[in-house]
This record gives sequence, C-alpha cells and structure tokens, in this order.
Amino acid sequence: MHSRRRLLRSVLAAGSAALLGLPLAYGQQAPLSDQQLRAAFVLNFIRYTEWPERAFAAPDTPLMLCVLGNDPTGVALGGLAGKTVKGRTIQVRTVNTADEARNCHALFFADADARRHVSILRAVQTLPILTISDSDSFIDIGGMIGLLYLDSRLQFEVNLAVVQHSQLKSSSQLLRLARNVIESKAR
Repeated sequence: MHSRRRLLRSVLAAGSAALLGLPLAYGQQAPLSDQQLRAAFVLNFIRYTEWPERAFAAPDTPLMLCVLGNDPTGVALGGLAGKTVKGRTIQVRTVNTADEARNCHALFFADADARRHVSILRAVQTLPILTISDSDSFIDIGGMIGLLYLDSRLQFEVNLAVVQHSQLKSSSQLLRLARNVIESKAR
C-alpha cells in the first residue's frame, strides 16, 4: 500500500513539474522549492476536482484560481496562470474580500488570519469554490483541503463533507492520497 502511494505521489509530482514547465531529467524529479511544491499540489487538487456545470458561464470560461493574502506560495501560484486543465485556461488573481472570492473556482488562503478564514469560508460555503490552505486546522474550520508537513513531507487532508456540500466532486484517486478524509457533516 505504501509503495503504491509513493508511486502515485511520484506520478503526481512529475505531472505537476511538467505542467509547471519544470525540466525533468530521466529518472529524476525536478527539484521543487517548497512554494513550487505547494503550487503543484494545488494544481493537482484542481485537476482532480469536478465543478458543476453552473460554475462556468460558458465552455470557454477560464478557471479562476484566487489567492487571498500575500505569501511566497501565493506568488508561486501565479506560475499556474495560462496552464490548461480540463480544457480551461487557469487565470490567477488576488482577492481581499468575500465578495471578490465569490467569482473564484478555487481559492487559496495564503495568509494566517484564522478569523478572516472563518468569515470568508462562511460567505462562500454553498458556492462551488474549492478552498485550500496550509494554515493549521484549516479543514476543521470549514476549509476543504488543508496542506500540512508531517514526517518531513508535504501531505494533505480533505474535508469531504464540505466539498460535497459545495457540490464539488473530489476524485477517488485524490482521496486515496489524502492523509486524512473527514466524511462527517461539516460543523
């Protein structure tokens, strides 16, 4: 089981490196900075999430990845702009309020202000917006995907109840790679 997980993680990392335009030597993964690795994870979260049709105005509507706050990971996420996922071009923009966040398809919380997180999560909880952060206990306050370092490696947790409440669908492949999946009703 662990070797299968390692293989899947390697495939995800290699695919992400290719999508990010990072070179790969034969048999080696490109060395990613911490922020690039987080951006690669976010890219894969987007790749393995399905949005309801109503989330997009038209077939050529871009996928809007929004960043709340300022930190190096938010800057690395800017490198995803122009990439194509599921036939949609990713656009990246910074948002500061819940009203601005309502027009996003994915929202990365790049600041550490837990009160602000709770406020914005409440404002968008019924909208099909994939919420992601590396802040402590993010999924416990109503976020969908929380990035965390354990055992010296980046891992993630998923609050599946919140994902489903927002009418998003997470791929079973993504859920198998998660360190923890919360399936009970959101608080």
